[in-house]
Amino acid sequence: MRQKLFLNLFLFLFITIFSANALKAIEITDDLGRTLTLNSKPSRVVSLSPAATEVILALGAEKALVGVSAQDGHFKGLIGLPAVGVPTAALADHVARLKPDLLIVESPLAEKFLSGGPSGHMSGAPSGAMSGPISGAKVLVLDGQGSLDQAEKRLLELGSLFGKTNQARAILAENQAYFETLALKTAKLKTPKKRVLRLLGRNGRLRTPGALSFQNEIIRRSGGQTLDLANTTGEVDIGVGELIAFNPEIVYACAKDKPALDALFSEKKLSQVLAVKNHQVRYYPCALTDRAAAHTGYFAAWLSSALYSNEYGDPANLARPNQVLGQKAVKINVPYVSGARVVSLRLNDYVQKTLLIDFKTPQTVISTSDGPREGIETVGNGSSPVMVWDINHQGGWEADMIERNNLLGLDPKTSCLLFTGADLDNLAVVTKSYKDMAVTVLATAGAESNAVRTSKDVGAYYEPGTINVIVLSSRAISPTGAARAMITITEAKTAAVWDLDVRSSQTPIINPATGTGTDSVIIVAGGQGPAIDYTGGHTKMGQLIGEAVYEAVLEALALGNGLAVPRNVFARLAERGLDPLTVYSSPAALPLTSQSDFPEKIVRTFLTPKYAGLVESALALDDALNMGHVTDSQSFEQMAQNAASELAGGSAKILNLTPDDLPPALKTALNAIGSGLLAQGPID
Repeated sequence: MRQKLFLNLFLFLFITIFSANALKAIEITDDLGRTLTLNSKPSRVVSLSPAATEVILALGAEKALVGVSAQDGHFKGLIGLPAVGVPTAALADHVARLKPDLLIVESPLAEKFLSGGPSGHMSGAPSGAMSGPISGAKVLVLDGQGSLDQAEKRLLELGSLFGKTNQARAILAENQAYFETLALKTAKLKTPKKRVLRLLGRNGRLRTPGALSFQNEIIRRSGGQTLDLANTTGEVDIGVGELIAFNPEIVYACAKDKPALDALFSEKKLSQVLAVKNHQVRYYPCALTDRAAAHTGYFAAWLSSALYSNEYGDPANLARPNQVLGQKAVKINVPYVSGARVVSLRLNDYVQKTLLIDFKTPQTVISTSDGPREGIETVGNGSSPVMVWDINHQGGWEADMIERNNLLGLDPKTSCLLFTGADLDNLAVVTKSYKDMAVTVLATAGAESNAVRTSKDVGAYYEPGTINVIVLSSRAISPTGAARAMITITEAKTAAVWDLDVRSSQTPIINPATGTGTDSVIIVAGGQGPAIDYTGGHTKMGQLIGEAVYEAVLEALALGNGLAVPRNVFARLAERGLDPLTVYSSPAALPLTSQSDFPEKIVRTFLTPKYAGLVESALALDDALNMGHVTDSQSFEQMAQNAASELAGGSAKILNLTPDDLPPALKTALNAIGSGLLAQGPID
């Protein structure tokens, strides 16, 4: 009887566990037309397709990722994951060490991972199993191109695969809500549709998407008129004559295309193109312009706001009424705080969030936005999404603040708010304490669009991004102490930015940033006990403020921009506007870059710690040289020569393979690596 009970219990547990972990078999047809059948949820995924990686993160399935592209970044879920290649070149041995059960790649890598052996021919392995370099795993080929319908289908399939069907549907619903809002807004427009051109200027060719591409679909859903040169989802060549004839009112491109397109539009014959004449050539994150993944609706709304910022600033063109949508509590433990929450509003047709911290009794605060204030009952931080930046830049800030206060029930006389373009979903909250002292810091941070090197960069424009810090002290702080705390807060923020090697957005290749051009602070000087007069670094209060601000800014930048230490060399160079795969651009580099195995050589070398270390040393050395801390670099040049010879397998002369405007140490390091690889010769 006991044996039977034990057997029944065992079978029950086995069935329960199996049912919890098993998936109904799903089929996915990839971008090669291959149908893959997967019977269980993958638990070890290597993704070299940025579009697929983005979807996996959006689904909340990032725990399944064990390896990614070196060119992926800016997502907290990728921090610490090993890089094993890029979308066009990957290291099979690095991938194999991660023992994936699923490998997702783009088309350029399909043959490499589906080959049956040295011949390189497709093996036709059943159900997508890899029979070549990494036996036993399955490979899925996803490019993130095609149409919006194809992208939506892919999203649902990946949601099913990872057991995140509801999350996939929620993403689709969010995108659809953006598109529905745009349909309502553009229907109200009295002006003709604006001509919009998406351009690509890579590899010396000028190209634009075909009529059926997701990119032209996004333009049309944004209320723009497209140039449809061919009925294809791919890209087509466009001549300068065709560009001039279309006469676009706005041109947009991926940020990587900026150097090539800036050079193109500096030509006199293009000076009368309306987009050039009116300074409407815009550059957006490549993650939004180059792939159809989880954020297509978001980008369409952003683009539409650039097209019709004047029209959308008119309240008569609102698609839906402004209203409060809901709120979420924020847990903080400060004696004089009655509660904290993030309130979501629909304002100017898009969700805008505001952090509100309410006090039990009125407080004295010092704000970098409003100066010293007394009788304050609420402080906070208001976030505006990219879709309203253009509206607000053209004089809409005051109207935004008035309407926000009305919706939130705030009296401007008793409230004090900061404003940011950073997402309040990435709010960082840190508390530090010592005996009867406690400091709580709430911070948001975005440093990709307007990070600056104070004293070096120019104040020629304003663009949201912003590091905002609210400091709450359990001890009373005098006006003198609060003023001094501004220095402590700024030093801590700058230390965090410096330690992360955030680069100036204006001069990234030569200058580390000290903050952003719009950073703001609120200090709440309330609290109990005798007022503290000095808050410098020699005091316990100053120490607590510094530690809390430093940790909160680090966390906010990790949440908002995926910034952490360490980052791979591909990411560090990308932050300076450089790519190891394209930086070798001099005529002397042609014998290297024309080799068929060039991309894989570059990836392997730059992911090898000692050669990556040479580049990392160069980055640090150039900053030191620029500041005058180092006056001689001969020892580094010898290191670079040794690296070149080691890569070459013998003596190697360092050639000039890179642009002349690179900083000296970085130029030396890159030239050394390129010269060493060139001396190896092509692999037969």
